[in-house]
Amino acid sequence: MSDKINIIDEIESRIKKGLINGYNDNILFTQNYSDLQSRIIEYLIVVNVAQELKEYCFKRGIDVNLEYSLNNFYNNAFPSAVIEGDIFNSKLVNRKNHSPEDSKSKRLDIVLTSEMQNNNETFPSTKSMVGIEIKSINQANKKIKQDIIRLSKALNLTDPISENYIKAGFVCFFKRFDKEDKIMSNKEYEIKVKKELEKWQTYFQDLRETYTALRCSISEVKVATSTAENYVQNFQEHEYDFSEVAQNTGFINAYCIRIDRNE
Repeated sequence: MSDKINIIDEIESRIKKGLINGYNDNILFTQNYSDLQSRIIEYLIVVNVAQELKEYCFKRGIDVNLEYSLNNFYNNAFPSAVIEGDIFNSKLVNRKNHSPEDSKSKRLDIVLTSEMQNNNETFPSTKSMVGIEIKSINQANKKIKQDIIRLSKALNLTDPISENYIKAGFVCFFKRFDKEDKIMSNKEYEIKVKKELEKWQTYFQDLRETYTALRCSISEVKVATSTAENYVQNFQEHEYDFSEVAQNTGFINAYCIRIDRNE
């Protein structure tokens, strides 16, 4: 396995740790001491993911940027300029404009960049490496798909000046499968989780028809699993009522969608 793949795998692992830490901080800072919460403060998740990434990345010359311009992310997929030809017949070649057509003012939650320099670069320039988007809980699938498309377009960019330096994109979101006024069993939860994964796998198959050089994968992280079965066994029946069980049980997963190339 190449060093590039090792780095991206480690980045993915640290993103997942940050998602869990961010959820726990949401519980702490909103004074909600049950195991579950249907409202998540998104920036707490973003900061926790960035904190989880910083030590690993900084040691490897990778910068962690918050609220990074999508326009810069696209354009910095390539060096700003290179020198072509030999010393007697050289010319300066600039990259093309890769500004996104639909959302130039859009910002990505976290972007990893590096100052790697090519042999024919006139000077070191910032290179985009990884883009990360994070959604809070129970967001519309449409918004999640918009982030997937933006990152897929970034990975799919080409320019005669050089190869594309973007290595991967990640879209993360949280999903609560139960409701605060209902009780869900383990079996019901497993059925819903299976359907959630199948839904995204079907979407990825459709996406491959447009982005043939890319691949998408999704992995789940169990953030909070508090079953009705486990809750009620600790009490006598007269000690709890339906509302207490519903409020103190439930299932929340985090999902991490990874987009990279087939190579």
